[in-house]
Amino acid sequence: MQRLFYIFSLLALSSVTLTPTAFSAGSSGGTPYFEIATPFVVNITNEGGAAFLQVNAQFKVKNEELKQHLYSHLPAIQHTVMLVLSEQTASGIRSVKGKQKLREVTLKEIQEFLTAQIGDPIVEEIYFTGFIIQ
Repeated sequence: MQRLFYIFSLLALSSVTLTPTAFSAGSSGGTPYFEIATPFVVNITNEGGAAFLQVNAQFKVKNEELKQHLYSHLPAIQHTVMLVLSEQTASGIRSVKGKQKLREVTLKEIQEFLTAQIGDPIVEEIYFTGFIIQ
């Protein structure tokens, strides 16, 4: 009898599921983030010739509903970021100060593009979550 009770208890507990949306950033008052899954890889100028820059980026968006605009304009947003990254030199972005300046310029360009397209910059911040110069 005790064994039967134990089995039914386990079955009852196994049927309880937690919905992931209860813990998502947008529904709990947190900040929604938008990740561009494909890293940006561009050629940049280096003192000795050419170098590669690989950057992973995430955007902090005003709210969850506005993320749809980023999906709608993703190719143009990626193009804008690629152009900004391509203008860089390896020596200019090796330092933390250089990376911070690049982040500011990239954010400004994305916000200007989105304001022109939809009338709202919607992206509050950009974060480089991966950054390799080779």
